[in-house]
Amino acid sequence: MRDFGQEQGQPAATSTHKGKLILSVIAVIAIAIVVVFWLAQQQEKQVEPEIKQPDPVSQQVPEQQPEPVEQSEIDEPIPEISETVELEPEPAPEPAKPLPALAESSEVVLAELQEAEQDIAPVVSKQIIRDAVVFVDNLRQGMVIREKAVIEGPKAQFRVLEQNGKIYIDPRSYDRYNPIVDWFVSLDTEVLVTMMDRYRPLISDALAEIGYPDQNPNDVLLEAIDTLLATPSVGTVIELNDDSVMYRYADPTLEELPAAQKQMLRTGPDNIRRIKLKLESIQQALMQ
Repeated sequence: MRDFGQEQGQPAATSTHKGKLILSVIAVIAIAIVVVFWLAQQQEKQVEPEIKQPDPVSQQVPEQQPEPVEQSEIDEPIPEISETVELEPEPAPEPAKPLPALAESSEVVLAELQEAEQDIAPVVSKQIIRDAVVFVDNLRQGMVIREKAVIEGPKAQFRVLEQNGKIYIDPRSYDRYNPIVDWFVSLDTEVLVTMMDRYRPLISDALAEIGYPDQNPNDVLLEAIDTLLATPSVGTVIELNDDSVMYRYADPTLEELPAAQKQMLRTGPDNIRRIKLKLESIQQALMQ
């Protein structure tokens, strides 16, 4: 048998050469196609922007820029919180009422006292300021002018007791002053001092009428209060002498007291204590 390779040795070489040539042509064509395709891709890349793929999570996240602030927010100031509490302004005080004439002041004074819820029932004076000024001026001098008292006196009569040939003040006589003392101590000290300050011009006019044009009304009242506060404290049993005209104190020390203080003794020890407490209250209010 003939060997397959030897029998066709020459034609085989020629066939092999042709095959290589064909393969080369095919390769060139393939390369050309690839080049053309690549160029086309490059042109497309130049026309269309590159789409950027999101970075992996592991990569650093770019810092975000703050959003622009609108101009209105910049221009508008932020109000500061103040700890100071603003109080509402107090209303302006009402103007004081004009004072009446001195001769026509009694009704106005009584009306104002009544409006302040003060009892005016015991008041009998028709010229309250004038009579009060005269009465207080006499008190500071130790005298009592009953005709100028602004209130009504006790209605019950003075009573005495006789024991073993001696005369004493009947303790029941002290009770006749209870209504007057009750009324006096019930008066509001603040109201009295306030009204005295309000009617000071009229009080000064009344003082000028009796010869004290430059006298301070407060000083006059304070002197009268000092006179009454100086009244000594005594017991309930007080001996008297009867001289057929009037009763006198058997104790010379008591008889020598000013008439204003002897009048205080007739009100009794309990009423004296209550009167003094009220007078001290008025005194302190006047001195403030």
